[in-house]
Amino acid sequence: MLHPRQDSPARCSPCPTGSYCPGGDKNARLPTDDAGAQNSCNPTGSVGLTTKSASTTRAADCIAQAGYVLPTSRGGAAQQCAGNTYAPDLNRLKTCLPCQSGLAAPTGYNGTRDNKNDVCQVPPGKFWELNVVRDCPKGLYRSNFVRTDNKLAINCLSCPEGWTTASIASTGIDKCNVLMPGYKLATTTAGTEPTGSAVPVTSSSTFVPSAVEVCPIGFFFDGTAGTWSCKPCPYSTITLKNGSASADDCVVPPGYFVAGTAASGSMVKCPVTPANTEDEGYYRAGWKAFKEVVSTSGDGKDVCTKCGAGILSALTETDELSTAAAGSKVAATSASCYIKAGWGITFDPADFTAFKAIKPCPANTYGVANTTFGLINAPCKACTKNLYSAAASTSFDDCKNPGGFGYTTEGANQCPDGFWAPAASMEPCEKCPEGRTTAYAPGNGTLQDSIDDCIVPAGSGVFSADASNPWDPTNPTSSTGVKPCPVGYFSAGDVEGTATTNPKCQQCTSGASTTNVGAATCDVCAAGFGKTSGSSTCSACNYGTFNLGSSDSCMTCPTTTYQDPVGEAITSDGVTFRKSLKGAESCVPRFAQLANPAGDVLALPAGMFTANAATTVTTCLAACPADKCCVAEMLETTAGSGVVSCKHALLAPTTPAVDGKAKMFYKLPPSEISAASKDVSAKTMASGIFAACDIDSFATDAAAGLVGTSPNPLLVEAGRNAAEWDVDECKSYATCKAACMSNGACWGFLYVPTKGWTLRGGEATLGARSFFVSPNGADASGPADMASFTWA
Repeated sequence: MLHPRQDSPARCSPCPTGSYCPGGDKNARLPTDDAGAQNSCNPTGSVGLTTKSASTTRAADCIAQAGYVLPTSRGGAAQQCAGNTYAPDLNRLKTCLPCQSGLAAPTGYNGTRDNKNDVCQVPPGKFWELNVVRDCPKGLYRSNFVRTDNKLAINCLSCPEGWTTASIASTGIDKCNVLMPGYKLATTTAGTEPTGSAVPVTSSSTFVPSAVEVCPIGFFFDGTAGTWSCKPCPYSTITLKNGSASADDCVVPPGYFVAGTAASGSMVKCPVTPANTEDEGYYRAGWKAFKEVVSTSGDGKDVCTKCGAGILSALTETDELSTAAAGSKVAATSASCYIKAGWGITFDPADFTAFKAIKPCPANTYGVANTTFGLINAPCKACTKNLYSAAASTSFDDCKNPGGFGYTTEGANQCPDGFWAPAASMEPCEKCPEGRTTAYAPGNGTLQDSIDDCIVPAGSGVFSADASNPWDPTNPTSSTGVKPCPVGYFSAGDVEGTATTNPKCQQCTSGASTTNVGAATCDVCAAGFGKTSGSSTCSACNYGTFNLGSSDSCMTCPTTTYQDPVGEAITSDGVTFRKSLKGAESCVPRFAQLANPAGDVLALPAGMFTANAATTVTTCLAACPADKCCVAEMLETTAGSGVVSCKHALLAPTTPAVDGKAKMFYKLPPSEISAASKDVSAKTMASGIFAACDIDSFATDAAAGLVGTSPNPLLVEAGRNAAEWDVDECKSYATCKAACMSNGACWGFLYVPTKGWTLRGGEATLGARSFFVSPNGADASGPADMASFTWA
């Protein structure tokens, strides 16, 4: 905008900076007319307002200069900023801007107040951190203002070593007038306080901290006001480093405690187990402030650590006390705690943070092998299954098997019957010698703990194949084998629960025997023996009986029944020619009917017969005496009538021996087979038994072939008296017997001293029937002793 120039009213010029020109009346012509005046932004006598440029037209274009703000009312003077405020150049602010909290203008500041960093500075005793003004901590100070954009603004200055301030926000080094704990004045001696002029005057504004030193080992300074030197640690305790700041830094070394009070006392080693005792032991670990280990009980047990119930301790670790003698030891850790060999250690069930000793380990367990130091879980270990050990055992090697229990990898198991194991052998069960066994009681191995417990069972006896009599070895031992007693022998065996006596099998006596092998008693009569009614003793089976050895009674020989057209049926008892016979094979019919292939009669000479009045077959046979060989020959008087004539050839029984006498040997059938069969041919079978009869009185007839006929069919035409003497098939007792047994037409054979041996048969006679009736030793009238004859 233009305004009239003063030197030329008719001319206008641009309105200058700091003024505004609103312009005049465009119709003005006179000097008194408003041609457009120049107006200053600042009222008369004031400053602080201006415009941004020249030629401004409005009062509103007036703005505040640096350090000023707009007037409080239109037309008024600009407001100048003061104190901790500022305003930028060319502003339209109505109030000055304040400094951020904590910042302030330096004392006596007289700048333009348009730059915040110039006006708002960090004052003394403060520092700038993350756009926040903070107090200098204790021990730090600042004595001047500093701009926030100065890197020094973020730090306070540290007091000299060993000194600190009494408070925060300290503004000068003179405030570093508090001696720090752990230090002393360099001019003093530890343990001695300064006096007189040597005492610092810390209240003076000119105070300057003097040189200091850290407290040496064994001394401390706790910062007590008015004191300037280090104090010695009580009870000869020490500090672990220089510069200790408290009496609590005066520590007691590991393994010690303080006996006395906090005011007076001495360091003493923690109590350990005295020699030759089992007193519980203690230890103490680590360096501790002396106040923590003052024992009110005086013995240290209230401040030292107990190893645990029953656990011992010893002086085993290096003594760290500075004045300790060389080689001195203390109980400083749990490694000083120990248990003896054969003990165990485990957690205390009353307090699982503690340990307790098991002393000693009980029976059937084992503990540590040697004296063992340290608190570790080492409980007593159980011996494995069924093993035992004494109390205070120290290893598994002390675990042993009980007697009668064999050792295996899983432990010990009771030996089964017939096995044994000695106590503490730690070997498997061993089998008893052959045939032996053991008594067995579940859980009790004492009956199986020695080879002498390998007993001989009932029914068995010692046996050695190397002995001359295997059943009667000399001096048998418990290692001698055993076998079941054979039939006829018995053994009661050993008594269970006692050592073996090595019993032998004993032969049954008095005709007794056993049913089977392995008998404990003679439970039956021997073969050929039996008990008579009312008797408990076995005696020889009588004639006509036998015993197989399977019972106590002799059995009667089987009966044999004969049928024939002549006369009635005949049932014959069985007889024997010996006592003590063992089987029915020795039984023959007493009335042995002449077998049909041999004929109806024996073809004996008439002179050998004596007539008998009997008229039936039964009575004819019954009339034969019991002590003779009786040939009963019957002839039916009337066909089909059953009435017969009876005659007997009575011969004395004799021995089968060749003794110079003529003898007749009659072939007898076996009762057993004959009795069991309805077949007639069975009645012709030979038993192998021949009755030997004396015919020496008829030796001449015999030599002439008149006793019997030849069974050889080739000699039929030669006449009834034909005989073959001493031919190959019959020239001895044995050969004749064999030949006759195999020839159904042969009823026996003869021996004549002058002729030798010959086989004989009978002849067929219509209406005739013949029997050979054997002597009967069972009959009261029979031979008293048939042992020497009638058996061939």
